[in-house]
Amino acid sequence: MLIAALDTATLTLSAALLEVGDGAATVVAERTEHQPPRSVAGAPVGHGARLPTVIGDLLLACDLKLSQFDAYAIGLGPGSFTGLRIGLATFKGFAYANRRPIAGVSSLASMALAASPEAPAGALLVPLLDARRGEVYAGYYRVEGSGVVAVRPDAVLPASALAASMREAAGQGAVGFGEGYEAYGAELEPSLPRLPTAVRAPNAAAIGRLCAPALRGAAFDVDGLAALEPHYVRKSEAEVKFPDGLPLRR
Repeated sequence: MLIAALDTATLTLSAALLEVGDGAATVVAERTEHQPPRSVAGAPVGHGARLPTVIGDLLLACDLKLSQFDAYAIGLGPGSFTGLRIGLATFKGFAYANRRPIAGVSSLASMALAASPEAPAGALLVPLLDARRGEVYAGYYRVEGSGVVAVRPDAVLPASALAASMREAAGQGAVGFGEGYEAYGAELEPSLPRLPTAVRAPNAAAIGRLCAPALRGAAFDVDGLAALEPHYVRKSEAEVKFPDGLPLRR
């Protein structure tokens, strides 16, 4: 079974192709690009500009076509609203056009799985992404079998509040990592030790591995595809400014 996996929750675009048999999923090819936040010398940037090329390069490297894939796996966030919409819309389009199943999983869970080989046994893995405005997107995971399970839901909260909650949870063996940790490490490290790992952002290969059990043997489900939505966690600016909707003009 061939699975195409993708995550566009952050400025890091991660894509992977995986072979799934009776055992563990094997990565056939993967590609990671960190997109600049702004255009350089007028060149188009961002996931919308780079995603077609990245997917095309992976297919070319493996001599494969989109129609040969049996399923799609996508990171649902939390993260950039625009990035998540681009990635999910692309893979939902592929899944619909080719009548293939699709599944999604937390982007933070993929970070936890990718970093799990470097974590102490029994550790509480706390992957962090920078949510700006002094806040972080935080996940709370423990290793279970060949995957990870959420101890509590993904959340967005001030870095200071996360530090306080980790002080209260002292003794749980929590370790933090990711781009969010790097942004607020000075504030977090006294109560949340840093996990020595190169994992900074969501990982498409881990997305594929986490989705593999749900995709193995699954059939195309148009209702399930339509129901698959990004996991934003945070409200959009429009929802914050206009909780009751836009005022009617008279």
